[in-house]
This record gives sequence, structure tokens and C-alpha cells, in this order.
Amino acid sequence: MELTKDVAYQAIAEFFTDKPFVLFGTGTSCALDLSFGMPALERHLRAELAHGMTEAQAQQWQQVVSALNVGSHDFESAMDFIKDEALTNRIVELTASFVAHHDNAYAHSIMSGSGDWPAGSLLKKLVEALPQADKQLHVATPNYDLLAEYAFVRHKIPYITGFHGGFLRRYDWAEAKKSVQSIQKGLGKTRPPLRIVECKHIRLHKPHGSLNTFEWEAQLIECNSWILSKPDGVVRAMITPGTAKYQRLHKDRAQLAEYDTAVGNHTSFLFLGFGFNDSQLVNNAFRQKLEQDQCRALVITRDSNPRIEEWLGKCPNMWLICKQADSDKSRIYNSKFENWLHIDDKELWRFDAFTNEFLGG
Repeated sequence: MELTKDVAYQAIAEFFTDKPFVLFGTGTSCALDLSFGMPALERHLRAELAHGMTEAQAQQWQQVVSALNVGSHDFESAMDFIKDEALTNRIVELTASFVAHHDNAYAHSIMSGSGDWPAGSLLKKLVEALPQADKQLHVATPNYDLLAEYAFVRHKIPYITGFHGGFLRRYDWAEAKKSVQSIQKGLGKTRPPLRIVECKHIRLHKPHGSLNTFEWEAQLIECNSWILSKPDGVVRAMITPGTAKYQRLHKDRAQLAEYDTAVGNHTSFLFLGFGFNDSQLVNNAFRQKLEQDQCRALVITRDSNPRIEEWLGKCPNMWLICKQADSDKSRIYNSKFENWLHIDDKELWRFDAFTNEFLGG
């Protein structure tokens, strides 16, 4: 069966009749600056870890480098050779410092509007379209940077991350949710009871941690003032490539459990700039949803890759929009059809172009 433009556009329009779970990856940040991507981080770690290690640490790092040089592993899986805790901590600090430097360079420009995080307008449209009965859009990311949060500020999108409080914010979703709720008088001539009214908002899950999440006094906290420089004795709560299996912080499991619950409660999934490299986030729960349950999914990303196409082959209701192999124009694919659909006059893999085409600008 041949895929036509009418069929593809109809399927994409139908996808947005349901509220999706949104998962965005480093592709959204790399659209601003390739320094946010895994290749840039790999180059940085190679340079920084060329010295200052014990013999055992050097041997583990050499295993990583050798695996990368021969192409047997990608960066994220190669980092699993790291077993030494001190080396793991050093990698976390090097990663955080590197990403924080680039994050800081874009923070003000995004919030002031002189720059833009590319998926901001798309998410704003999804929030505006939320039904009155369910006013939260679940969004998740493995990204450590805060580019999305800066865009939410610019677009005036209320959001919560699971933390509440003042200078040091503590992890508690129930308390965090109160920041998007207000108490209002009931409607009617008699004296109706007060009611809790919730505003439309994003519930942002960052199960790998963030530049502003830390462990301090055995608690998981969020503190924006420590992004660039943290005090001694404070540990960054970030799961970097190669550290996922350790789950060093017991609260990390709470964040992952919250994420898994959110995935389980949805029946449609939107992937933005996500390459399906992260087996911890696209886990068995996703396979159940997309393969067995055949839930709807839409992937919008610059480039396809073998992992995305493997998922496409197993998930009949997953659609992909990416750029053509030899140009910046668009192509669309779904495994029920025998052909790629080429759209030669639009770059629909760009989030702003997609938003204009399907969500009304």
C-alpha cells in the first residue's frame, strides 16, 4: 500500500486528538548548538581524562576509548566499562561543568526572546489545547540542560519539576503541584464551598537528573544557584552515561518510578529530537505500549537511524518525520506502507515548521 500525503496528514492530525506523553532528547538542544550533543561530550571527556587517573581507572577508560575507536559501541554503551566510583564521580563533574558552561551561554537569550529553544512553540500549543478535565502535559527528557525550562519561562508556560520550596527546593510532587493550583470561591447564588482550580501546565520529568539537582544531607534537592559551581560536600544528582546501573542515589529510583507511572498512564507518545539510544527511558514499558498495545507514536527528528527504524518496524502505529537523506526537505514513514513519502517543499522535521503546518502556528 502506497503512502500518500492525504493519508499521512490525516494520521498526524488524528494523533493530536489525544493528549500525548512528550519525550524530547538532545536533538532539541543540538538544534541550538552541537555542543549539547553526545559527540561533543565524548570529545571533552577524551581530552580531560587523558591524565590524572590511577592505573585501574586508566585501564577502564582505555576500554571505553578502544571500544569507541573500533566502533563496537556507541558512546553511551561504551561508558558501561567504567566501574570505579571515583572515576564515575569525576565523569559526572566533568559532564556537568561542560554542559553548564553551554547552558549558561543560552539562558538569558532564550528567556529574553533573542534566542529560541526550537520546541518551545510546539509545547505551548499542546499546553493551550489541554482539556479542562486534565490540565497537565507530561513531558520528559534525559537532557541535563535547562534550555526547555528557559523556553517555558519565555512562553509563559507554568511548569513543575517535582520540587518545591525556596532557595533549596525539595522533591515532593504533591507539594510541587500546589504551585499550579489556586483556591477559588464556588459558583452560584448560595454559599458554595471553596474549590481548588488548577492551571494548565507542564509536568516535567528529568529521571536522569539535571544541572540543578543535587544530593545534600541525604535529600534530593533542586538549586539553580549551584548550577555553575556547587559547594564542597554537595553531590550532583545526575546519571551520566555509564552510571545508570549504579543508581547511586535512592531518590533516583523515585524519579524513574514517577516517570514509568506517567508512561503507563498514556496511550500516545510524541518523541522530539530523540534518537532512541537511551534504553533506560525507552524501556520495556514503552515496548509494551508501542509493540503489544500498538499505541500511537510520532517521532519528529532531524535524522533517522537504525534504532528508530527498528522501532518503526515493530510498532505499526508509529510515524516518523525526518529530513531526506540528500536534502533538508521532509520525508514521512510508517511501516504499514511500502514507501517513504517525500515532502519536497517543507522542512517538517523542524519543530517550528511542523507546528505551523499541523498545530496552527
